[in-house]
Amino acid sequence: DSYLIRNDSGEVRAELAGNLLYSAQSGMDLPCVGDWVFAQFYDAGTFAIIYDLFPRKSLLRRKTAGKTIDAQLIAANIDTAFILQSCDANFNIHRLERYLVMVNDGRVEPGLVLTKCDLVNAQELQRLVEAVRQARIDCPIHPISNTTGAGLEALRGMLQPGKTYCLLGSSGVGKTTTLNQLIGQAQFDTQA
Repeated sequence: DSYLIRNDSGEVRAELAGNLLYSAQSGMDLPCVGDWVFAQFYDAGTFAIIYDLFPRKSLLRRKTAGKTIDAQLIAANIDTAFILQSCDANFNIHRLERYLVMVNDGRVEPGLVLTKCDLVNAQELQRLVEAVRQARIDCPIHPISNTTGAGLEALRGMLQPGKTYCLLGSSGVGKTTTLNQLIGQAQFDTQA
């Protein structure tokens, strides 16, 4: 029941107003990452109460684990979701399709980032791109290498001010490394 919200002064710890908490019919009615909220600040701006949510323009969610049919919120108000698949054994068209269903269902623009393109030759990279197109997936495709830097400048050029982006993909595909490359510094820890 605790949140961090950000305003023009920085991050502040916040809690939900009782009315918002008890009127929520499901977890879908509660704030998640990316939501814009109505909040009142207290204690010289060091604490806030969240009273309501602005309407969401998009919402990424996934099915919760188990047999219950419920959704787990991932993020709201995302403009573009870059789905990362690596060019190694992790590449999987069916997994890509599942991510695309989630992204399209959430009204988010998709993009595919093929990471670790330095691990394959040009013919293998072309084969992977053709496999995506043969599956009738028609989103932009951006091959990159975080090792050599190939494609990173083109991907960075896709980012526009005032837009919100996210990176989606399975563990080990290079999401954090790509994020560090895009922001130009190793701000987040990665594993070899």
